[in-house]
Amino acid sequence: GNWPYPGGNVYCASKAFVRQFSLALRADLLGTQIRVTNIEPGNAETEFSMVRFKADEERAEKVYENTVALTAQDIADTIWWLVNTPAHLNVTTMEIMPTQQATGPLAIYRG
Repeated sequence: GNWPYPGGNVYCASKAFVRQFSLALRADLLGTQIRVTNIEPGNAETEFSMVRFKADEERAEKVYENTVALTAQDIADTIWWLVNTPAHLNVTTMEIMPTQQATGPLAIYRG
């Protein structure tokens, strides 16, 4: 959600909302000892692409073709680590990407 991509306008806007909501919630809960972390995974091979592409298996598989994406287990392990950090520590935002992914270059249309 931090990095826009063609066709991702509603998804990216939703992720931007979740980020801001998390930051505001953290501010509201200051002093309560409740920790709030916004986990922002990059390319993760889950059922998301099947939902996104309305069960078009071939199209969904192309998202992960010839790459090593994150797995649901990678994210679960990250959450486990976060939950088990010392009580005085809060990771506000954690962006996680597979090593085979980076933010894209600035696109320029030349018409």
